[in-house]
Amino acid sequence: MVEPSRPAAASAAGMSSTRDGLLQAQGLCKSFQSSKARIWVLKELNLALQPRETLAVVGASGIGKSTLLHILGTLDRPDSGRLLFEGEDVLLYGEQRLAQFRNQTMGFVFQFHHLLPEFSALENAMMPALIQGMDKTDAADLAERILTRVGLSDRLHHKATDLSGGEQQRVALARALALKPPLLFADEPTGNLDKQNSNQIHQLLLELNQELGMAMVVVTHNMELAAMMQRQATIVEGRLEYHS
Repeated sequence: MVEPSRPAAASAAGMSSTRDGLLQAQGLCKSFQSSKARIWVLKELNLALQPRETLAVVGASGIGKSTLLHILGTLDRPDSGRLLFEGEDVLLYGEQRLAQFRNQTMGFVFQFHHLLPEFSALENAMMPALIQGMDKTDAADLAERILTRVGLSDRLHHKATDLSGGEQQRVALARALALKPPLLFADEPTGNLDKQNSNQIHQLLLELNQELGMAMVVVTHNMELAAMMQRQATIVEGRLEYHS
């Protein structure tokens, strides 16, 4: 979508209509400059996510799904708008505080697992705890427990390169959830897997959502996975529209 000028800031009425929740996006705007014009991907987008709630964002490539996910996960910043976690605008944080917040509060799973190839499954899953400053022994215990939960108790010391695609994605999921964050963001988490492995990861996501109590936003083209989420939405003209 191409707009001749910047969209106006979200109205106070629009802000107040968004439900309170664990995570709120208020009036998010995001644009990119092309060679010919400024392209608005998100325009005054509002979203509210409750604790434990699951949301799938679906739709064609290029409508802003991954951009939205990256902003919700504080991996990118909007041009304007607010991102509230438990009522506090985290976009006002400095970079160091924001990185700490992200590490403690959010887990991420992507289509390509982004594991460290020369590290073992255990070492990869330990990373969030080590970044937080946890003792190495405690971090290893934490990682072993979550890896066992996702079915990899016999693969703890295998390098990432020696694991199958489905096993690698399980390690990525274990790494994302090792610290039991209240928020999980997944961008095409099974887009690189065959149907059998995809179905297994889908089931794991649902089970871990219940067991760990995290809210979850999933960007996916997989309508079977989307249908498993409590709500489904797509981005239309820069705003979220929920499916009935």
